[in-house]
Amino acid sequence: MKKWLTVFLGVVVLAGAGLVLLLRQEDSYSEVISFRGGGVKITLYSRDGRIKSGGNRIKVVLDPPRSLKEFYLYMPPMPGMDEMRSVASLKEKEKGVYTGSLNVSMDGPWQIRAVFEGGMAVRDVFIPLTGEDPTEAAHPKETHPEATHEHPEAAHAKHIKVPLRKLQLLGVVTEPVRRRHLSKIFSTVGYVSYDLSSIYDVTVRADAWVEDTFGRFEGEFVRKGDPLMRVLSPDIQIALDELRLAQEKEDEELIRKAKEKLAYLKIEELVRSPVSGVILERKVFEGGYVKEGQTAYRIADISTVWIVAEVPLKLGRYVRRGTHALVIPEEDPGKAIPGKVDYIFPEADPLAKTLRVRIKAPNRGLALKPNALVDVRFEVPLGSVLAVPETAVVDTGRRTVVFVEKEAGVFAPVRVHLGRRAEGFYEVKHGLREGDRVVVRGSFLLDSEAQIRGLYGEPAGGGHHH
Repeated sequence: MKKWLTVFLGVVVLAGAGLVLLLRQEDSYSEVISFRGGGVKITLYSRDGRIKSGGNRIKVVLDPPRSLKEFYLYMPPMPGMDEMRSVASLKEKEKGVYTGSLNVSMDGPWQIRAVFEGGMAVRDVFIPLTGEDPTEAAHPKETHPEATHEHPEAAHAKHIKVPLRKLQLLGVVTEPVRRRHLSKIFSTVGYVSYDLSSIYDVTVRADAWVEDTFGRFEGEFVRKGDPLMRVLSPDIQIALDELRLAQEKEDEELIRKAKEKLAYLKIEELVRSPVSGVILERKVFEGGYVKEGQTAYRIADISTVWIVAEVPLKLGRYVRRGTHALVIPEEDPGKAIPGKVDYIFPEADPLAKTLRVRIKAPNRGLALKPNALVDVRFEVPLGSVLAVPETAVVDTGRRTVVFVEKEAGVFAPVRVHLGRRAEGFYEVKHGLREGDRVVVRGSFLLDSEAQIRGLYGEPAGGGHHH
C-alpha cells in the first residue's frame, strides 16, 4: 500500500510540473518590435519572436497602460491592388496588456497601427518582421572575398532577391531605360491686354467745330472707314479763301503756298476710323470744338492682343523670347489660340514668387476679350534625353535611387543624379545606362525591404518619400 501511494504521489508531482511548464510555455513571448506614438510606448511580442504571413500568436503591451481600441496592419493601395488591413483579435489580459492572434495575408511593406484611448501610434515595417537588432540589420557584418572565394564586386553587392511568384503577386513591373523626346509642359494663368503698339489716336490738323459724332461711344467696335465725326474748320475756309484770292491775282507764288497749306491741313468734312477696333476714348461731342493736334478718338486694334501671364519662378528658366504658348479662354476651354512670348518683364513678384511674361497672340473671331482671364499652356521641347518614369524614382531623403534588375528576381538600389522633370519622366544625368532594366511599379516595396536591411547605409526605418 505504501508503495502504491509513493507511485501516486510521484505521478501527481510530474503532472503538476508538466502543467506549470505548459502554463509557462503558454505565456512565453519574445519581443518583435517597439515604437512610440501619442506619448505611449507600444511593444509587440510573438511566440517565435517574429511576425510572418499567416497566423501569429501575439501580445501587445502599452506603457503607460491605455485602453487599446484597435490593433492592425495596414497596406496602402497600389496599382492593381486595393488597400488591405489585417486586424488583430485581442483580449485584455491585464491593464495595458493584450493577447490574441494576428493573421497577415501576405509579405510586403505594412504599417503597424495601434489605436488607443487618446491617440494613435504608427510604425512602418516589412513582413516578415523579426526581432533582430535594427543596428545589426543596418550595419551587417563585413564579408571578406577571400573567405567566400567570391568576386569582390559580388561580395559587396547590395542586392534584394525576391521569388518570381511573389513579384507577380505584388505587381512589380520593370522596363528598360531609354532615350525619349520630352517636352516640359505646364500651365498658368494670365489676362488679356490691349496691344499698345496697335492703339491709334484720331486727331485733326486744324481747329474745327464738331457737327456730328454719329452716336459713337466708348467700348463700341468700329470698322476701318466707319465715320467718326463731321467737322467744320474755319482754318480750311481761310485757306480756301486765300487760294481763291491768289488765283484772282494770278500770283503763282501765292497759289503754290495756298495749296501747300491746304495739303498740310488735309482735313475733310467727314473724319473716318483709320483701323478696325474698339473705341477706348471719345473726347469730342456734337457742337463742341476740337483744336489742332487734340485727340478726338483713341481706337485699339484688337486683331492681335497681349496676354500677360504669371509664370512660377522655378519654371521661369523654361521661358524665353520666342517660346510658344497656347492661350485658352475661360469661356471657351475647347479653343486654344497659339501665341509667342515677345517680352519678359525684368521684375519678379516676391510674394507670389512669379515672373510676368507677355505673349502676343492673334485674336481670331475676337475670342480674347481685353481684361478677361485666360489659361496659358507652355510646351517647351527638351530634346532627346535618357529618362526613367517618375514611378521608378525613390527619394530616401538623403539620396535618390532607382532599383535595377540585375537578373530575374534580383534587384539593387542604384544612386542616380536626375535632371529635368517632364511628362511623367525624370531626365537621368548619371547613374544609369540605356538598356538597364529598372522597377517602374512596386519600387516602394523594394525600398521598404532595403531600409529594413540597411542597404542605404542609413538606420533602418529612416524617413523617405517618393
